[in-house]
Amino acid sequence: MHIELHYLPSLEYMSLLLQNPNLVFEVEENFPKQTYRNRCLILGANGVERLSIPVVHVSGQKIKAKDIQIDYSQNWMKQHLGAIQAAYGNSPFYEYFGPYLSQIFARKRNFLVDLNIELLTFVYRILDTPFEYTKTEGFGEFEGKSYFNEMNAKKDWTERSIYVNRSYRQCFGSEFVPNLSIIDLLMNHGKESLTFLK
Repeated sequence: MHIELHYLPSLEYMSLLLQNPNLVFEVEENFPKQTYRNRCLILGANGVERLSIPVVHVSGQKIKAKDIQIDYSQNWMKQHLGAIQAAYGNSPFYEYFGPYLSQIFARKRNFLVDLNIELLTFVYRILDTPFEYTKTEGFGEFEGKSYFNEMNAKKDWTERSIYVNRSYRQCFGSEFVPNLSIIDLLMNHGKESLTFLK
């Protein structure tokens, strides 16, 4: 299955990946702004929070996804880890998974693609599921099932028929908030998360 890489992806994205063992990540596209490639949604005390990784832009130039560099001139890692701790510090699995996230961020990957793959590797390890993938070598050369650009940040996930929502225990709020980052489910349910996704 052909798809772009997302940052700490949504449950919709994860359920799709887990149904398709042969993953081909699109890295040759021109990097688009305002997408899930560098942002995710978590649930904090004040509701849904959006976390975005700043990337290096060269004005007027198109840059391939595989060449997009993370902007470390902004202290986004401290902000993201702080937001994740505030949101999930009291969740059942934070003490197990929080330190791993800190280690991943501390490695300071140059490229967004590498960070997103490392985070997916971490998620698959928790879910005790093999993670096998390849990356595209040219844009538009993929033949087969493609969900490329299907999960558009500007369209509501309920307009697509990819993910069936199942509610689970969350840390905050009286009403369940669906389709957040995989982190929301993992912090609350650990390895059991796989049953919610399949």
